[in-house]
Amino acid sequence: MMKQFLDVTQQLTKLTNNLWESNKKIQKAMMPPKVVHWKTPLLLSFFLALLSVAAVADLPTRVLMLDISWLFFTLSMGLLTSQKPFVIKGVSISPWVTSFLIGLWLLVRLPADRKEIAWISGPIIAVVILAVIEVWNSESKRESIRSLVRPQFLTIALVHMVFSCWFAFHFLIQGWIQQYPSILSQNLRPSDYVVTFQRPTINRSRGVVILNEMDRYLQKEARTKPWAQVEQMLIDIDNERFFLKNQALSAIGVVPEDASWDVKTSIVQGQSRYQLEMQATWLGLVFRPEIYSYTKSCEIFDAGNRATVTCDAIKSPKPGLKKDGTPGDSQV
Repeated sequence: MMKQFLDVTQQLTKLTNNLWESNKKIQKAMMPPKVVHWKTPLLLSFFLALLSVAAVADLPTRVLMLDISWLFFTLSMGLLTSQKPFVIKGVSISPWVTSFLIGLWLLVRLPADRKEIAWISGPIIAVVILAVIEVWNSESKRESIRSLVRPQFLTIALVHMVFSCWFAFHFLIQGWIQQYPSILSQNLRPSDYVVTFQRPTINRSRGVVILNEMDRYLQKEARTKPWAQVEQMLIDIDNERFFLKNQALSAIGVVPEDASWDVKTSIVQGQSRYQLEMQATWLGLVFRPEIYSYTKSCEIFDAGNRATVTCDAIKSPKPGLKKDGTPGDSQV
């Protein structure tokens, strides 16, 4: 019995010593050898992150502490990558690591319609940090100026400016496509700036999208309302007291291009049936003197006190008509 107790005691002592030695190694690995060291902001970053998660209940304060924690982490990684083995042929990767971490923070914090700022500013931030490092490592003010006009630094700065401009141009093109989605209905294969892997189709034209949404609205009304209410809606459309275009735009959202589309509806009334023709005509700038228009015809009739809607496929003029009424050179 005593021997077993001694064995257990020795094992516990050995385990305690191992834990103590491991603790000393961890402390030695984590503790900075001096105050100005990359481990110092890293420890502050971990401390603030744990404190914000475990002890802070107020959301704005927690977000602020997490932001400061990320700032310290970015500073730590910047200092770490400014030393060997992260220095390649006299140039450290610190500016790019730092700008990447700042860009991640911007992507999280910026609103959805401003996230392109993170991409555009990333290369510029890297150049600014590189310039600060060059000035910091210079022995005198004159030497710092010389370091900033060296061909190597100027080449790096210009390359980064080109990347920043290309990012800005990319988001500019994307903004145009969002504001004028009909661009995607054209053949963009010859373009040097827009890359698309899909064939051009009129289904991407904004006018076609509006007409299809008007068709869907009619189908929905026919399914959910009796014939009398659908008939009254058609009468209101004919008297311009109700506009299908407004209903379509409320469902698909409004973009600046919509102001250049003239959407008209005409109704021919029969006995317990109506013939509705919808036309979307482009009033904006065109490459050729043609009328860019699309039409869609629908027939609405009474079938047992329920409305039934049948619509034809969207049609476009073949060939396109010029604004003076003469035939154009190509199809819309």
